[in-house]
Amino acid sequence: MTRREFIATVIVAAIAFPLLFIFAGAVVDARARASEAPFRAVLGNARFEELMDGQGGVPHYLGASLLAPDFTLPGQSGSEWKLSDQRGKVIVLNFWTVTCRPCIQEMPTIELLADITEDWGDVEVVAVSTDRDWAEVEAIIPSRSKIISLLDSKREVVTDAFGTKLFPETWIIDKKGVIRLRFDGGFDWSSPVALDLIRAYR
Repeated sequence: MTRREFIATVIVAAIAFPLLFIFAGAVVDARARASEAPFRAVLGNARFEELMDGQGGVPHYLGASLLAPDFTLPGQSGSEWKLSDQRGKVIVLNFWTVTCRPCIQEMPTIELLADITEDWGDVEVVAVSTDRDWAEVEAIIPSRSKIISLLDSKREVVTDAFGTKLFPETWIIDKKGVIRLRFDGGFDWSSPVALDLIRAYR
Protein backbone atom coordinates (compact mmCIF):
# COMPACT_ATOMS: atom_id res chain seq x y z
CA MET A 1 0.00 0.00 0.00
CA THR A 2 1.38 3.36 -1.00
CA ARG A 3 1.55 6.32 1.34
CA ARG A 4 -1.23 8.02 -0.62
CA GLU A 5 -3.48 4.92 -0.37
CA PHE A 6 -2.76 4.67 3.36
CA ILE A 7 -3.70 8.30 3.94
CA ALA A 8 -6.89 7.84 1.90
CA THR A 9 -7.81 4.75 3.97
CA VAL A 10 -7.25 6.62 7.22
CA ILE A 11 -9.41 9.52 6.02
CA VAL A 12 -12.23 7.18 4.95
CA ALA A 13 -12.07 5.35 8.29
CA ALA A 14 -12.08 8.64 10.19
CA ILE A 15 -15.25 9.65 8.39
CA ALA A 16 -16.95 6.22 8.34
CA PHE A 17 -16.55 5.16 11.98
CA PRO A 18 -18.36 8.18 13.48
CA LEU A 19 -21.12 7.79 10.90
CA LEU A 20 -21.49 4.11 11.78
CA PHE A 21 -21.58 5.00 15.46
CA ILE A 22 -24.27 7.63 14.85
CA PHE A 23 -26.26 5.19 12.70
CA ALA A 24 -26.07 2.44 15.35
CA GLY A 25 -27.19 4.91 18.02
CA ALA A 26 -30.09 6.01 15.84
CA VAL A 27 -31.19 2.40 15.33
CA VAL A 28 -31.10 1.71 19.08
CA ASP A 29 -32.98 4.94 19.81
CA ALA A 30 -35.59 4.12 17.16
CA ARG A 31 -36.15 0.67 18.65
CA ALA A 32 -36.52 2.14 22.14
CA ARG A 33 -39.02 4.72 20.91
CA ALA A 34 -40.96 2.06 19.03
CA SER A 35 -41.25 -0.05 22.18
CA GLU A 36 -42.34 3.01 24.18
CA ALA A 37 -44.90 4.16 21.63
CA PRO A 38 -47.92 2.16 22.93
CA PHE A 39 -47.24 3.27 26.50
CA ARG A 40 -46.88 6.92 25.51
CA ALA A 41 -50.09 6.70 23.48
CA VAL A 42 -52.04 5.19 26.38
CA LEU A 43 -50.55 7.13 29.29
CA GLY A 44 -49.59 10.38 27.56
CA ASN A 45 -46.01 11.58 27.10
CA ALA A 46 -45.86 13.65 30.29
CA ARG A 47 -47.21 10.93 32.58
CA PHE A 48 -45.06 8.28 30.88
CA GLU A 49 -41.94 10.34 31.56
CA GLU A 50 -43.00 10.84 35.19
CA LEU A 51 -43.59 7.13 35.69
CA MET A 52 -40.25 6.28 34.09
CA ASP A 53 -38.64 8.73 36.52
CA GLY A 54 -40.19 6.82 39.43
CA GLN A 55 -42.95 9.27 40.23
CA GLY A 56 -45.85 7.27 41.65
CA GLY A 57 -49.31 8.42 42.58
CA VAL A 58 -52.18 8.82 40.18
CA PRO A 59 -53.16 8.54 37.49
CA HIS A 60 -51.79 5.22 36.37
CA TYR A 61 -48.90 2.99 37.36
CA LEU A 62 -46.07 1.51 35.31
CA GLY A 63 -43.55 -0.89 36.81
CA ALA A 64 -41.99 -4.32 37.01
CA SER A 65 -41.45 -5.02 40.70
CA LEU A 66 -44.84 -5.52 42.39
CA LEU A 67 -46.33 -8.99 42.52
CA ALA A 68 -50.11 -8.88 42.18
CA PRO A 69 -51.92 -9.98 45.35
CA ASP A 70 -53.31 -13.45 44.87
CA PHE A 71 -57.05 -13.94 45.15
CA THR A 72 -59.87 -16.37 44.50
CA LEU A 73 -63.34 -15.24 43.43
CA PRO A 74 -66.49 -16.94 42.18
CA GLY A 75 -66.96 -16.90 38.44
CA GLN A 76 -70.08 -16.43 36.39
CA SER A 77 -69.87 -20.07 35.31
CA GLY A 78 -70.15 -21.22 38.93
CA SER A 79 -66.52 -22.26 39.38
CA GLU A 80 -63.89 -20.35 41.34
CA TRP A 81 -61.10 -18.45 39.60
CA LYS A 82 -57.67 -18.02 41.22
CA LEU A 83 -55.11 -15.51 39.97
CA SER A 84 -52.02 -17.58 40.81
CA ASP A 85 -53.41 -20.47 38.73
CA GLN A 86 -53.02 -18.28 35.65
CA ARG A 87 -49.20 -18.13 35.61
CA GLY A 88 -47.96 -18.22 32.03
CA LYS A 89 -50.76 -15.93 30.86
CA VAL A 90 -51.06 -12.17 30.61
CA ILE A 91 -54.06 -11.02 32.64
CA VAL A 92 -56.06 -7.94 31.71
CA LEU A 93 -57.97 -7.30 34.94
CA ASN A 94 -60.81 -4.77 34.87
CA PHE A 95 -62.56 -3.53 38.03
CA TRP A 96 -66.03 -2.13 37.46
CA THR A 97 -69.59 -1.69 38.74
CA VAL A 98 -72.97 -1.19 37.09
CA THR A 99 -73.35 2.20 38.78
CA CYS A 100 -70.26 3.52 36.93
CA ARG A 101 -71.14 5.11 33.57
CA PRO A 102 -67.55 5.05 32.18
CA CYS A 103 -67.41 1.35 33.11
CA ILE A 104 -70.51 0.61 31.06
CA GLN A 105 -69.20 2.72 28.17
CA GLU A 106 -65.87 0.89 27.97
CA MET A 107 -67.27 -2.63 28.53
CA PRO A 108 -68.00 -3.29 24.82
CA THR A 109 -64.31 -2.64 24.09
CA ILE A 110 -63.34 -5.14 26.79
CA GLU A 111 -65.75 -7.64 25.25
CA LEU A 112 -64.12 -7.09 21.87
CA LEU A 113 -60.66 -7.44 23.45
CA ALA A 114 -61.73 -10.82 24.86
CA ASP A 115 -62.88 -11.87 21.38
CA ILE A 116 -59.63 -10.74 19.76
CA THR A 117 -57.31 -12.34 22.31
CA GLU A 118 -59.16 -15.64 22.52
CA ASP A 119 -57.05 -17.00 19.66
CA TRP A 120 -53.81 -15.74 21.21
CA GLY A 121 -53.97 -18.47 23.85
CA ASP A 122 -51.90 -16.64 26.48
CA VAL A 123 -54.13 -13.68 27.44
CA GLU A 124 -57.08 -13.75 29.84
CA VAL A 125 -59.55 -10.85 29.96
CA VAL A 126 -61.12 -10.70 33.41
CA ALA A 127 -63.79 -8.33 34.71
CA VAL A 128 -64.37 -8.11 38.46
CA SER A 129 -67.67 -6.54 39.49
CA THR A 130 -68.34 -5.14 42.96
CA ASP A 131 -72.11 -5.36 42.52
CA ARG A 132 -74.51 -7.23 44.78
CA ASP A 133 -75.32 -10.27 42.69
CA TRP A 134 -75.06 -11.93 39.29
CA ALA A 135 -78.41 -10.52 38.16
CA GLU A 136 -76.88 -7.02 38.16
CA VAL A 137 -73.70 -8.18 36.45
CA GLU A 138 -75.47 -10.15 33.73
CA ALA A 139 -77.39 -7.08 32.65
CA ILE A 140 -74.04 -5.89 31.25
CA ILE A 141 -71.95 -9.05 30.80
CA PRO A 142 -74.11 -11.94 29.58
CA SER A 143 -73.19 -15.47 30.56
CA ARG A 144 -72.16 -16.29 26.96
CA SER A 145 -69.47 -13.56 27.07
CA LYS A 146 -65.81 -14.37 26.34
CA ILE A 147 -64.90 -12.19 29.32
CA ILE A 148 -64.11 -14.10 32.51
CA SER A 149 -66.59 -12.45 34.84
CA LEU A 150 -65.98 -12.53 38.61
CA LEU A 151 -67.98 -11.15 41.54
CA ASP A 152 -66.48 -9.31 44.53
CA SER A 153 -69.57 -7.93 46.27
CA LYS A 154 -67.69 -7.38 49.56
CA ARG A 155 -64.80 -5.62 47.77
CA GLU A 156 -62.28 -7.81 49.56
CA VAL A 157 -60.18 -8.01 46.38
CA VAL A 158 -60.93 -4.76 44.55
CA THR A 159 -60.64 -2.40 47.53
CA ASP A 160 -58.89 -4.32 50.29
CA ALA A 161 -56.24 -6.11 48.20
CA PHE A 162 -55.77 -3.77 45.23
CA GLY A 163 -56.76 -0.48 46.85
CA THR A 164 -59.17 0.57 44.10
CA LYS A 165 -61.62 3.33 45.00
CA LEU A 166 -62.65 4.77 41.64
CA PHE A 167 -63.89 2.86 38.62
CA PRO A 168 -63.11 1.72 36.02
CA GLU A 169 -59.59 0.64 36.73
CA THR A 170 -57.67 -1.82 34.57
CA TRP A 171 -54.54 -3.75 35.52
CA ILE A 172 -52.20 -5.68 33.25
CA ILE A 173 -50.41 -8.52 35.02
CA ASP A 174 -47.62 -10.35 33.23
CA LYS A 175 -47.02 -14.09 32.91
CA LYS A 176 -45.07 -14.19 36.17
CA GLY A 177 -47.82 -12.46 38.14
CA VAL A 178 -46.12 -9.06 38.22
CA ILE A 179 -48.20 -5.89 37.91
CA ARG A 180 -46.91 -4.06 34.85
CA LEU A 181 -49.59 -1.41 34.28
CA ARG A 182 -52.56 0.17 36.01
CA PHE A 183 -54.79 2.40 33.93
CA ASP A 184 -57.19 4.68 35.77
CA GLY A 185 -60.38 5.58 33.91
CA GLY A 186 -62.16 4.44 30.79
CA PHE A 187 -60.30 3.44 27.64
CA ASP A 188 -60.86 1.67 24.33
CA TRP A 189 -59.22 -1.66 25.13
CA SER A 190 -59.86 -3.00 21.64
CA SER A 191 -57.88 -0.22 19.94
CA PRO A 192 -54.67 -1.04 18.04
CA VAL A 193 -52.56 0.83 20.59
CA ALA A 194 -54.11 -1.17 23.46
CA LEU A 195 -53.43 -4.42 21.59
CA ASP A 196 -49.81 -3.38 21.01
CA LEU A 197 -49.44 -2.60 24.71
CA ILE A 198 -50.78 -6.02 25.73
CA ARG A 199 -48.57 -7.75 23.16
CA ALA A 200 -45.55 -6.15 24.82
CA TYR A 201 -46.05 -8.46 27.82
CA ARG A 202 -46.66 -11.70 25.91
